[in-house]
Amino acid sequence: MSPSGYIQSRQVAASSPTQKYLATLVDNRPYLPNLAVDATDEASIRLAAAATVLLNAARSQCDRKYLVENGASFHVLHVNDADLEGLDREASCLTCTKVTGGITNALFRVSGFQRLLHSEALRQTLSRIHSYNPACGNHEPSSSLDIDKLFSFDSILVRIFGAEGLINRDIETSTYAALCRADIAHDYLGRFQNGRVEGWLDGYVPLQCRDLSEEATSMQIAKEMARLHCLFEVPDGELRDHHGSEVGLWDQLRNWMKHAKGHKEFKTERDTQRVLNLELNKIEMELNHIIESFTNPSNQKTNDGAAPGVVFCHNDLLAANIMRDPQTNKIQLIDFEYGGTNYAAFDMANHFNEHAGGTTAAEGATPDYGKFPAEDRQQRFCVEYVKMVKELQRQKGGLKEEDTHNLQQEAIELLNQVKEFVLVNHLYWGLWAINQAAEEGCEEFDYIKYATNRFNEFYRRKAEWETIEAEESKF
Repeated sequence: MSPSGYIQSRQVAASSPTQKYLATLVDNRPYLPNLAVDATDEASIRLAAAATVLLNAARSQCDRKYLVENGASFHVLHVNDADLEGLDREASCLTCTKVTGGITNALFRVSGFQRLLHSEALRQTLSRIHSYNPACGNHEPSSSLDIDKLFSFDSILVRIFGAEGLINRDIETSTYAALCRADIAHDYLGRFQNGRVEGWLDGYVPLQCRDLSEEATSMQIAKEMARLHCLFEVPDGELRDHHGSEVGLWDQLRNWMKHAKGHKEFKTERDTQRVLNLELNKIEMELNHIIESFTNPSNQKTNDGAAPGVVFCHNDLLAANIMRDPQTNKIQLIDFEYGGTNYAAFDMANHFNEHAGGTTAAEGATPDYGKFPAEDRQQRFCVEYVKMVKELQRQKGGLKEEDTHNLQQEAIELLNQVKEFVLVNHLYWGLWAINQAAEEGCEEFDYIKYATNRFNEFYRRKAEWETIEAEESKF
């Protein structure tokens, strides 16, 4: 399966725009390209959740016997609107609760699926879908469906996409599906026109910024980051062609810079003036200088003499994207939508910057950089990370026992790389915030204030770095 399956699905759906439940199978999960959700309408959220869960359950139970081939990268589900007639009425028994903490997307917990499972109308619908026989093109009675075992969960997560134009959702969803298959991300259940449905992490709670400074929690995060960097390999095919083995950070920054400068007006006159005050031309000069320093062949090594490691990174490990089970203390990373091939040191620098917070309503778009981890804490994080990387490599048979020495030195070298990417990371999220402000405005979250704070911290850190270098050059 591949991202092009989503494009082909939309082409098929365009010929039947009134068929709300037209569904295909991409990444081995249902996709309903005609079913759109309104984030302000709970009924539409419940309906999308119920339809996606229903079709995903039928898909897994039927072992694809009711599918017909339609192109190389997706199948068409034999489901029509009549099959799901009355689903909106049945879905009314579900409860919908907004999940706080998301900035890019609107998130909702939808619960009550065990109640829905015992609806007689729903059971008849599932039986009808399951009974389709592609050999004769009609429905035949079947007794092989055990409806009570279709799904064991009671809650799911509905994600309504934001950041329009900043994220390729076909690539991102296919990548998320691959992460789930690799047991890195949690469950993926299916996609609708402007969002998707994911498994709910029962019992888990998102971390708060203060949790990031806890020693035990920090070490767990280091291990999970190492698992992602070591264990996930982008599958061959379109995803590999997109992510590649080369870092996409610099092209993305150039693209975001171009978009940011291209916005001549924002949602309000005040916002337009505030962005003008940021002097994006000056930011662009800083960005170009940084890109040149990292990509110039004569500067391919960092100041410690080691080339930064390139892996698949999360790129957005703030507190809210790290879930923890209070009973077991198990950590689960979520929200991989900014993930991609990048420097491992950038992932770490981003995580350290996120100790400052600033992304919740209570924090008012104002990070507290006094919470940035001290150097000894950063070093312990790097040691734990390197230790876990070596253990995973040893388990895969790629590392001999004697190669596990010198952890401290490798951690110091890694930390030297991380320090350089701290600056890059401020420009990354500052430009992202400018583009978010242009698309969504600043009523719910003051993206421009957030960008201002990230750029200010960039300049402060840069001045600090230059002072240190000037002092060192005297000796």
